[in-house]
Amino acid sequence: MNKLRVLLSLHIHPLLWLLLFLGVLTGSFVEITIIFILIFIHEMGHIGMALFFRWRIRKIMFWPFGGVMETDEYFNRPYKEEFLVVLAGPLQHVWIHGVLLLLFQIDVLPEYLIQYALSYNIKLFLFNLLPIYPLDGGKILLLLLSYKLPFKHVITYTILLSTVFIVVCFSFTYAMEWNTFHTLSLACFLLLENRLEWKRRQFFFLRHLMARYQHKGQPLSVIKKINATPSTSVYAIMQKFQKGPYYHINVPLDGGKSVIIDESQCLHAFFDLKKPYVKMGKLAEMVHT
Repeated sequence: MNKLRVLLSLHIHPLLWLLLFLGVLTGSFVEITIIFILIFIHEMGHIGMALFFRWRIRKIMFWPFGGVMETDEYFNRPYKEEFLVVLAGPLQHVWIHGVLLLLFQIDVLPEYLIQYALSYNIKLFLFNLLPIYPLDGGKILLLLLSYKLPFKHVITYTILLSTVFIVVCFSFTYAMEWNTFHTLSLACFLLLENRLEWKRRQFFFLRHLMARYQHKGQPLSVIKKINATPSTSVYAIMQKFQKGPYYHINVPLDGGKSVIIDESQCLHAFFDLKKPYVKMGKLAEMVHT
């Protein structure tokens, strides 16, 4: 049933349909089809690994520049799973390269098609590993930043670093006189994507908090403690949450006593009680009365 749902969630962007149509008109349909097949196999790598870990896949969109898989697992899974799902896409290009070399040796396809597929396969592999969000390299960058930074700030730094890398890469191609319409289109597309992510970075953080709340029953490997004052708000505390650990918040009370509020109680106050700015002292009274 899950696999059927995945098939129904596959979508081809109108721009890709347009590109395929133009390929028919210009006589380059075979070359464009090769590109689409490479992108499709790449994305199937992500999907296969995500299904292996029982992720809930919402949508897969195929663009002229690649594919995007949307899931309900909003950076709330173990690092090992997330790294493997991200890397499963680029790793497909390794065996594809081997198959293409074999086809070249046994001479079953025209040489120019094999050379074209080999060239684009390498380009797609290297391009996707660039540390630019939302490419696979950008997602790896985000996961690495998540090790050290509160998740609230991770997407901000990821977008800023991605923008720097876009400018550096485009400047390099310009200096090397490698600029083409395709290169310019990719740079503009990635800049627009990062601008969009910048505008919705708060939503990005809220989705992560919601994912933490929905998966509060999952087994935990690391528990971290945060010391808070009674006047600190719930939202201010949640801005300190990092991906991975489960949090206990120590709140000192009058008389030298202290109360431990766990992460799920903060998330309950935020999402269910609609009290993001309730003070931790007040929340401690609500929980322990």
